[in-house]
Amino acid sequence: MKWFAPRVGGQRWRVHLVPRSDPRMQEDDGSTLDGHTIPEECLILIADDLCVEAREETLVHELDHAINIVSGARHEMELTCRGAKEKAEHEERVVRARTPVWHRLLKDLGFRFPKGPGK
Repeated sequence: MKWFAPRVGGQRWRVHLVPRSDPRMQEDDGSTLDGHTIPEECLILIADDLCVEAREETLVHELDHAINIVSGARHEMELTCRGAKEKAEHEERVVRARTPVWHRLLKDLGFRFPKGPGK
């Protein structure tokens, strides 16, 4: 289900709420993701079973990935890493570290997250 479509650095990104059974939400080890960013499609997927607070946190996390991609920050992070796995893990650690800070800051500044299905 399409949730909303923000602009990230001038690019239109779509944010969809999807069931965890969606194949794009599956990890190689069989676990499921709360969110997933697909840069080639300018698409962010968020699990539709998350409570409002977790959905917001996941949205901030995935938008930070999109910002890193659009701004070129991901490329800059990758310059210090060797293999593809190391590059992905490095960016994920940076995004995870910033997510709760961004989330709280946005709320303190009065940002209102788009309404979605209530939980």
